[in-house]
Amino acid sequence: MNIQEYCLEKNFYFDDDTLYNFHCCLQTKPFTILYGPSGTGKSKIAELYADFICDKNGLDLDKHLCFVPVRPNWTAPSDLMGFYDYLNGQFVPSDFYNFMVKAESDQDNPYFLILDEMNLSVVEHYFSDFLSCLESRRLIRTINHDLEDWESEVVELTPKTLSQAVIAAFFDLVEKGDLKINDTFDRTILREHSIVERWVQTYSKTYSSTKDRGFQTPFKTEFNSKVKGTQIPDRLAGKFFQHLGPNQAKLSNTRTYDLNELSEDIVHSLLKHTKSGEIAQHSLEIYKIPNGAPKRMEIPLNLYIIGTINMDESTHALSSKVLDRANTIEMNNVSIDILNTQVAQGGTLKVDKLSHTFSKITALPTINSAKALAQKKPKLIELIYAINDGLIPYRTNMGHRSIFEITHFINNYIAECNDESLAEEALDLQFCQKLIPKLMGADERVELSILHTVSTITLGVLNNSDHVLTADMSLQSYPKTLNKLQRMYKYYTQNGFVNFANV
Repeated sequence: MNIQEYCLEKNFYFDDDTLYNFHCCLQTKPFTILYGPSGTGKSKIAELYADFICDKNGLDLDKHLCFVPVRPNWTAPSDLMGFYDYLNGQFVPSDFYNFMVKAESDQDNPYFLILDEMNLSVVEHYFSDFLSCLESRRLIRTINHDLEDWESEVVELTPKTLSQAVIAAFFDLVEKGDLKINDTFDRTILREHSIVERWVQTYSKTYSSTKDRGFQTPFKTEFNSKVKGTQIPDRLAGKFFQHLGPNQAKLSNTRTYDLNELSEDIVHSLLKHTKSGEIAQHSLEIYKIPNGAPKRMEIPLNLYIIGTINMDESTHALSSKVLDRANTIEMNNVSIDILNTQVAQGGTLKVDKLSHTFSKITALPTINSAKALAQKKPKLIELIYAINDGLIPYRTNMGHRSIFEITHFINNYIAECNDESLAEEALDLQFCQKLIPKLMGADERVELSILHTVSTITLGVLNNSDHVLTADMSLQSYPKTLNKLQRMYKYYTQNGFVNFANV
């Protein structure tokens, strides 16, 4: 059963494009905003998505979903996190703080926060610290091993030496989550690992088991043996790991070995970690203790935040700071057609390939996201920058972060279905969700920005005001973007101002 069928079973219908887009947004960055009139399914799609993921992973939804209705009187982070009771000398946590603590202790499973009607209060008043910490996330390369041209030097596919077996055992523990790549560890866990034990049984005639006490001597030699008259290790394990005391070791950050000492399996493990690295971030201040250091914690990487907003007289407009840090999805498809289409869509659906086996964010949008897309779809990168360059004079342009997030989204959108033909469709969505929200205001810059964007997307075919007002945008490439810009432009010419959520 795919997620669309799951929603239908709960008497709710969302089309394939909307569900797949929502999934890819959360996988690209764990903060997504849904906007539209009240009653269009914003909270429900978030809840059903979490329900579906929990169901597929055998999890209890009540323990993995936190629904927080934002109140109009929220003015500080303590309204979201909880507060310190100075009279009784204790912290009074919110449900959300307790939820974060639970997520932090269970990193192998996803947790979902729904901030319902998050703009009933000014978002920055209670959420700016959270956003800043979310944006501080960065990749730290824990391994700086130079592996250039390894293919010409590495000849063995699998470990053949004891040192190679020891290193393979180390990466196996890392892959299983028993060790982090930069942990200090006791070498005993490698000596007793099944990979090392198999090596002994295969290659050693003297020792039949790694638990044989006699095996400790050759095992230690792999780590401790030095080039005669020096302190330079002469075995691969000694070069690969730092010696930190009796039986204590840690992966060496830099390469001092020759590539031909490795096996291909080890190289692939190394490449995986040199490309990804670990995600580091600033910690979030939870509360201050009188005359003491503040209590802090990092935002769990398995926490996914979905905000819903309405735009009416009771709410506050979102600032560029907030919009720039999220994918903003419009939920406004209200039509009588739903009476006839509220059945599972036939044919090949993108949601059929939606991956539900995930827990935490492992990759971040970086310049490498743009480089990867440029190799596959150079024309898309050229279009993104052509639009952005033309917006710079009006100060409505995107920054590097937004462009990297756009390209990261497109890469994910393609990868989930393994279909590069979806790239243009993905960019159409991203223009709507990352670029258009920045085009708002009540001065000429908004008008000029819309005209420039439409002209660039249509390669100059629609290059003036009359074209934008009257053209059939469904006939053009990037129809979602152009239709939205057309509605915005009409609203602007009639009212002298426009906001992305008005139309």
